[in-house]
Amino acid sequence: MQRAVRVFIGEGTFCPGFQLKDGDFHEPVVDLFQRAMTLKVPHNVFAAWMVSPLLGAADQAGSRSRPVDMLGSTPKRQNALTAFGDRYRPSEKRQ
Repeated sequence: MQRAVRVFIGEGTFCPGFQLKDGDFHEPVVDLFQRAMTLKVPHNVFAAWMVSPLLGAADQAGSRSRPVDMLGSTPKRQNALTAFGDRYRPSEKRQ
């Protein structure tokens, strides 16, 4: 369970389905989540980032890609997460 992304809403704890594939943890999501924890990005913020369109990441059809849609592109996801972490993690956790 420590590898799982958890979203905290009120008193409840929820695990988003995007981190599962065929009933097991989807390794690209787990790897990205580990990176988010290193960057001190909170669980809820990471989960929202995974399903939100990335700024400046429009595909050929003009729609914006979400990190959850580009799980096969490791460098692009890692770079986007690092830039996101620099902007959105709580200021007291920035290095």
